[in-house]
Amino acid sequence: MITFFIGDSLTLGCGDEAGLGWPGRLASAMMHHGQDLTWYNLGVRANTTTKIRERWKEEVTRRFLPGQNTRLVFSFGVADISNDVPAKASFDNAEAILSEAKALGPTLFIGPMPVGDQDRTERIIQLSLGFESVCERLGVPHVPVIGFLRESDAYASALEAYDNVHPAAKGYATLAEYLMQTHAAREFLGLD
Repeated sequence: MITFFIGDSLTLGCGDEAGLGWPGRLASAMMHHGQDLTWYNLGVRANTTTKIRERWKEEVTRRFLPGQNTRLVFSFGVADISNDVPAKASFDNAEAILSEAKALGPTLFIGPMPVGDQDRTERIIQLSLGFESVCERLGVPHVPVIGFLRESDAYASALEAYDNVHPAAKGYATLAEYLMQTHAAREFLGLD
């Protein structure tokens, strides 16, 4: 199986002193579950949905192996808020990205994460709700994470430990553990 994790700096794992982010932890769980896995972290720092829309397909295509079980996991949105991308543009980009991705292989969307600033987090919540609507309309499985992470003391302390946008390792571990408890992620990643 080939799995691509595509997104911004929170997909890349910025701030994680272990160098894994949440994608590395999920990939590790998949391999421990016995999967023959090749995985790629295609997170890029400060990438808005506009930038991801421009680059993701070419990057995946360069690594694509015909005949392989290919899965695509997307997570984005926080960079859109940080860079004042209008919500409509974010939703249009998400729809274009996820529609095209579905044509290549099974696709999963992980919602955006909260940050240390309450006002920005409120804007991220609204973005997350819009992304959920896009996913439901397209039939793309999705895992909203912002509600859980906002209530998590471990995630909040991990945000404070780094830069209040990206968590330290403990925050990425908290997110990965949560994802591995959700039916949508477990089923999609073959962990059931």
